[in-house]
This record gives sequence, C-alpha cells and structure tokens, in this order.
Amino acid sequence: MKKIFYAIIMVLGVSLLGCKDELTTNDATKVGANTFIGSTAGLNQVLTSTYRAFLIGDPQEQPGASYQGVSGFLMLYDLMGSDCIVNKNYGSSPEPIYEFSSSRTMSTGDAHYIWETMYKAINEANIIIANVDNVSGSDSDKAALKGQALAIRAFCYFHLLLNYQQTYAIARNKRGVILRLSPDDNANKGFSTVEECYNQVVKDLTEAETALASFNRSEKWQIDASVAAGMLARVYQVMGNWEGAYSEANKVYHKYGTLMSKEQWCSGMDKLMANGCAELVWGCKYTNTSNVGSNTVFNNWWNFDPSYGEGMTTGPLYHFLCIFVDQTYVDLFDDTDYRGTRCNKTEGVTDADEHNVMFWHRTANGDVQIRSKWAYNKLRSYGDGTYEEHTNSNHSYDIDVPLMRGSEMLLIMAEAQANLGKTSESLGLLNTLQQARNAKLSTTSVKDDLLEAIYVERRKELLGEGLTGSYDLLRLQKDLVRYEATASNPAGHFSWGMTELDGYNGSDAAPMGTLKSNDYRFLCQIPQLEITTNEAVTENDQNPFRGQ
Repeated sequence: MKKIFYAIIMVLGVSLLGCKDELTTNDATKVGANTFIGSTAGLNQVLTSTYRAFLIGDPQEQPGASYQGVSGFLMLYDLMGSDCIVNKNYGSSPEPIYEFSSSRTMSTGDAHYIWETMYKAINEANIIIANVDNVSGSDSDKAALKGQALAIRAFCYFHLLLNYQQTYAIARNKRGVILRLSPDDNANKGFSTVEECYNQVVKDLTEAETALASFNRSEKWQIDASVAAGMLARVYQVMGNWEGAYSEANKVYHKYGTLMSKEQWCSGMDKLMANGCAELVWGCKYTNTSNVGSNTVFNNWWNFDPSYGEGMTTGPLYHFLCIFVDQTYVDLFDDTDYRGTRCNKTEGVTDADEHNVMFWHRTANGDVQIRSKWAYNKLRSYGDGTYEEHTNSNHSYDIDVPLMRGSEMLLIMAEAQANLGKTSESLGLLNTLQQARNAKLSTTSVKDDLLEAIYVERRKELLGEGLTGSYDLLRLQKDLVRYEATASNPAGHFSWGMTELDGYNGSDAAPMGTLKSNDYRFLCQIPQLEITTNEAVTENDQNPFRGQ
C-alpha cells in the first residue's frame, strides 16, 4: 500500500475528548493538513475519522456487513465455523464467506476490503502518533489522543494478521503484513514476519494502556485503558502468552465483572449501551446519520417475529434473511441454561411462542428447508423502537453493537489458568459464568477436558460477537466440521455450505465435510493492487487460495 497522508479527511460532527453520544457524519470537506496537525483539537478530528474507518468502514463503498469495519467482524469469523448456517437469499457478504468461495481471492474483489479498511485507519492513526507530541494542547489531551491511536493501530494490525496469514502458533516465522508506523514511510515497503508484527501490536497496546491510564471516556465506543487491556488479552490469547492473557483480562474483568442478567442476555443485545449494561466493556452505536444503511449484524440474522411475514422488508429492520444456527449448536445447551431455551413447535409458531425463548423455527415460511432451521434471538433488534411500537418501518438505527464483554474476559482468564496448570482456579472461573447462565456446572479438573469445556462455553456465550468460528478454530488448531441437513437432521447445514469442504459427499447417508485449521481457505489473499503498486511486494508473497 502506497504512503497516504490524509490531508483530506472526513470532518465528523463529534469531538472524542468532549464528545456527544454517536459517531455522526455531518460534512465532508477538503481541508489543509496543517488545520489538523497544529493542535489537539485538530488531531481530535483526525481521530474521529480514524474511529469511523476502524469501527464501521466506508459506508459509501457498501462492501457488505461482514467487511464493515470491526463491527463487521461480529459475523466474519463466526460464518467460517460450524455453528452458523447462511441462507442463499440475497448474495450479500455472509453467503460467500460461509461457502468458502473464491470471493476472498485477489481476482474477484472481496480480498481488498479488510486490507483497505484497516490500512486506512492505520494511516490516520499514524498521523496522530507522529504529530501529537508537538502540537498545542494539554498533556492529558495529548496522552488520550496518542493512546487511542496506538490501540486502533494495534488492533487493525491484529485483524490483518488474522485474515491474511495463518495463526501465530504455526506461522510466527512466516510473512506477516506490512508494518507502516509513520506517515512518512517509503511507498515501497515489504512484509514483516508474523512475529515482528505481533511484537509491534503488543508494544502499541502496552503503550496505549499507559497513555490512557487517566483518560475517562464519556461513551463506550471510545477506547480507554480497559478496552486496550481487553484487546491485549485477546492478542496474548492468540499468541499463547497465558500469563499475559490472564493479567490483562483480569484487569478488565475486575471492572466489568458484573455479569448480565437473564433479561439482559436474552434481550437481543441491541441496547446494551443505551441501558447501561455493566458487563459491556466496549460497543458501537449505529445511528440514523451514520450512513451504514442496513449493514449491521442485526440485519442479517433471520430472527424477526413471525407476525411480520417472511419478506426482506416486512420487519422492523431491512432483513437479508441470512443466518440461522446449526442443530449441533442448539444441542450444546442443557435444559436449565437460559441461553438455550427453545420452542420445538414445527407448525404455527407465533410471536408469543418465540418471545421467551432463544431458538425457534420459522414455520410460516414456504420453503421446507427454511422451516427446519433454527432462528436465534440473541442478535435481534426492533431498531429505534420496541415490539409494541413497530410495524414495518424498516429502521436500521439506534442499534448498539457489542464489541467486548466481561464474560469474554472471564473465559480468557479460565483458559489461561488451565493452560498454566491451575485447573482448580480455571474450573472456578468457568463455573462462575455457568452459574450466572443457569447452566450445568462443569466438574472436570483434567486439563484437556477442561479446555474443551471452556471452548464449548465460548461458543455458547459469544456466538454472534466475532469470537468463535474461525477465530477459535485457527488459534486452537481445531478442524472445522460441518454436517449437512438430512431427513434425520433437518436443521443441519445447507449443501452450499458443504461443497468446498474436504471429504464431502452429498450421497452419503450423513454427509459431512471438514477443513484443516491451517488451510488458506480461511484467509484472504493479498489484494492485487498491493502487488502491482508496491515494488517491495511480489507474487511470491501471495497466499494460496487453498491448501496448507
């Protein structure tokens, strides 16, 4: 990617140091760079643009919800796992990701979305980092600007690594991504190794925590020291640095350890910011002026009430009618766990039937395959209203997207302790979450069995939040396994979610398919434009489309 110094940026109607409650775009004007790099107030406008690129991407390009900044990752990784099923309805981004189609190769277009979004945010963060120490303004404002920019840069590199190279455990000496740490970097710059990239991510997040120690954010979409610590906990988790993962997650959990109530967990999770959820560490709000259209995770889960009908525009949101959950996922939950409540009716399901459960069937749909799948209410929204208030108004705003919760930190702590040989402490942490969810308590103290129980608990707790699916499969080196729908398993996967998997034979009595955790089909290829314009990059740097 060529050096880009953003002398032209989007001027956003919010200040991050004394902000309102939303990321809104009131105007986009061309201005000189000196307007922004002369003071903390000017750099603050750069930071707001950086947040927008980072959190929700470029709304003008409309790349599809799975590529819509960090909030799009709430679908991206989960769709490449075993728990989500994607309907072939609209051709939106979830479908080719679920299918492992060639759309993520350099020649067909989608490979560039994450690359461009993350590097745009990195480039703008670099402007802040390079200039903040020399502008006018208070030391506290400078520290807050620099800390947030460092955290954004680090987290962008983290997700670039997750999407463009195999996981740290097996690829630390392989080609990583291009580390651009200054707006003055040479346009022709080559790749650093995975390990070098991760070392920079850790350095940035460590410095961000220190810089943000005294920063008191006014809204939860801002990154403060706790969010930076949570990011670092995730990074250490992927790296297998279990002491670091426990330490960082514990910092966050100490502050955000009041776990959600049953009512909060089952509410649809679209108002956690608005309702002051104590467990929510970090989130992003979609508003009627944020220009994201219908590209939210909530628009893609096929879970709006049956009374609205079965069409894309018949509910409170514009729905892409995409995502269900697989039978094997539903079967993970025991009878007492409120996260797994279900309505087993196969005919005539009403709003009243499904309002008090998490899983149910769309029995009014005319397609027998659709009727057999499980709708999942975890990520359901009525937009700017409620069930009682809405008709078919199709509003896609006033939606809060959860990006980090205390329960995730608790599970990182449990996983870390198990890997450190502290199985009793690990089991106690796991039981804390299970007890809060009315789930059957795990009892094993055998390390491998305990780690498997934690992995299952992550799937149960975090599906739909971009932290399961390929995110866990790759870092844990677990193979993907899917089972196709059959007469005896009607809520299994669609055939189009199976054909690209290894070992699949649709003629088998119980067709299944697998994908090795180190297969490049989980990843994107380097965009062709990078190879064409960057003289330090060659075709030899390219990921294969498939294979190990």
